[in-house]
Amino acid sequence: MTLDPLVLLALVGALSIAALINGMVGLGFALLSVNVLAFVLGAKDAVIVMSLLTPLMSGLQLIRHRAFAAIWRRFRWMLVWALAGSVVGTQLLVILPGAVISLALGAFTVWYVVNGLREERAPLAASTERRLAPVTGLVGGITNSTIGASGPVFASYLGALGLRGREFAFAISLFFCSMGLLRFGLIAAFQLYTVPLALTAMAVFVPAALSQWAGFWLQGRFPARTLYRIVLVILLVASINLLWRGLTELLAG
Repeated sequence: MTLDPLVLLALVGALSIAALINGMVGLGFALLSVNVLAFVLGAKDAVIVMSLLTPLMSGLQLIRHRAFAAIWRRFRWMLVWALAGSVVGTQLLVILPGAVISLALGAFTVWYVVNGLREERAPLAASTERRLAPVTGLVGGITNSTIGASGPVFASYLGALGLRGREFAFAISLFFCSMGLLRFGLIAAFQLYTVPLALTAMAVFVPAALSQWAGFWLQGRFPARTLYRIVLVILLVASINLLWRGLTELLAG
């Protein structure tokens, strides 16, 4: 696989925008980026490239919000379930055809957009939080490794707990980074990495990292809700494309 220089430049630009948004609102990089990458590389290769980028980008978020590290104890068992889900999800990534992954990613993105348009609810009760933690962790881990994104799952749960701002950013980045490191090891063990995919990840990482730090600086300078709705519109368009591509590939096969 050799990308045209203009296509690679467009990828760098698109992922840099996703990283900028991630720096400003604390999430969105994986879901935006994997949709863009899937358009160019196909869904499965997009997930593999993201497995190289996600731990690095999430790690920068953890460094940025490290003052809130103590909150990890609240989610330690949920993190265990998330890591278990990542193991399952990576094996699904290996055995599922690209068309199925494309359809799953498209449907998952549509669900996130619809859920994002709903009004905020009251925080979950402590008993409900404990019951939902294992399910949320497992489902989030599976989607993270299979389709390359789990932000909607974890963001919905953490938001329902009432987490906001930098506390929210640290918590969700902790899940992304931990699952990303495990997924990297599993994908390497399955020998799914290729030199072209690794070079693609390397080409976009530095610009994306710089854009994320710019987003940190811009944090709070733009209305977060307006920016979030722009993200939803972009994701809706991307999800329609993924659903169309996955369906046509299945019908053609």
